[in-house]
Amino acid sequence: MNKLFYIETYGCKLNQLDSERIRDGFHAAGYAETDTPELAEIIVINSCAVTGNAEKESRYRLRRIHRANPDARKYFIGCFTEKQEIPDTVFLRGSDKFGISELAANIPPFPEIQEKHVRPLIHIQTGCDLHCSYCIVPYFRGPSRSIPKERILEQVNAAVAAGRREGVFTGIHLGTWGKDQRPKQNLIDLLQFIEKHIKNSIKIRISSLDSNEIPDSLIDYLKSSEMVQPHFHIPLQSGSGAVLKRMKRRYTPGQYRTVLEKLKHALPHACIGADIIAGFPGETEKEFEECRSFILNCPLDYLHVFPFSPRSRTAAASMPEQITEAVKKERVKELKKLSDIRKMRFARHFSDTIRQGILIYPDRVLTDNYISVHLNENSHKMPGSEVNVKLSLPTPSGTVHGILSEES
Repeated sequence: MNKLFYIETYGCKLNQLDSERIRDGFHAAGYAETDTPELAEIIVINSCAVTGNAEKESRYRLRRIHRANPDARKYFIGCFTEKQEIPDTVFLRGSDKFGISELAANIPPFPEIQEKHVRPLIHIQTGCDLHCSYCIVPYFRGPSRSIPKERILEQVNAAVAAGRREGVFTGIHLGTWGKDQRPKQNLIDLLQFIEKHIKNSIKIRISSLDSNEIPDSLIDYLKSSEMVQPHFHIPLQSGSGAVLKRMKRRYTPGQYRTVLEKLKHALPHACIGADIIAGFPGETEKEFEECRSFILNCPLDYLHVFPFSPRSRTAAASMPEQITEAVKKERVKELKKLSDIRKMRFARHFSDTIRQGILIYPDRVLTDNYISVHLNENSHKMPGSEVNVKLSLPTPSGTVHGILSEES
């Protein structure tokens, strides 16, 4: 009988991709996976430290699993600020996360089959050079490094061979892809290279791009592309110019809005979302109102809102005028309400229309433009299949229902 391993993952898509590689490594080494940590001989917690709560949660799970299975060999890997004294536990930070002794040389450079993802993650880049004042990620992921486009094509072809119909370009700072290549390249070069070779066999979703890395030439390409899904996540962080300066972001609110307006003009059916940090140090009521007002006047369709979380080793952690948790909580609540309104408005615009999408679960479709649709009846098709779905009006709670359609 095979030895059992258990893996639990927190945080970003790149962490999920790393876990897929480790999972493949265990299988190659003759291990079998279990969903029950109490039964495992080896346990891996792939942690996240982007926020204090994320790191706290992964540490809590480690302690809880240790109490339930003290005899297992445990690995706490990935992004974390401090080690702990827990018996039979190895801490592997940052790029050392793949140093799991039982796997030796079995960890592949990219996962072959991503059983946990019906939309496989395509690794195109890692690391970041920016060092925004609040962000701890560069300390764990290092400088920006691009995956060569030939290796990216290998991953896309593997996804196609596995019957997948959408892949998600994944990394830390995607807009910097190619800058470290010789000769220098850019994201348009990569997208055109992939689109030329795949011949409509798979769609690509770009997970995140900064607004100052979306030139007119990229928008022109996206408008004509049959490969790239019309969904763009473009981090904002704040709509206040003064706050953006303290964050060391490299754009102004005006520049950001101009890019979004160009995108919406070129692709009116595209969904555009943003990250927002509420309660950044020194954020006054006036600056928060500037942020809220900016969002109201910006063509954004949803927000991912986070309260500011001080991270050691970052400049923002020691800034004066830290905002109280109560104020942060209230500002997060207000911005999430605004996000719900925008999501509802966007979905309502496509009611009674047919959109192409990917079957995520037997009862759930994700459309090309990022609307989650609950099917009235379960589909008999395999998750990961490409389908057409007719959308209904969203319910008062924002849920969108739909039926599969043979039309396109």
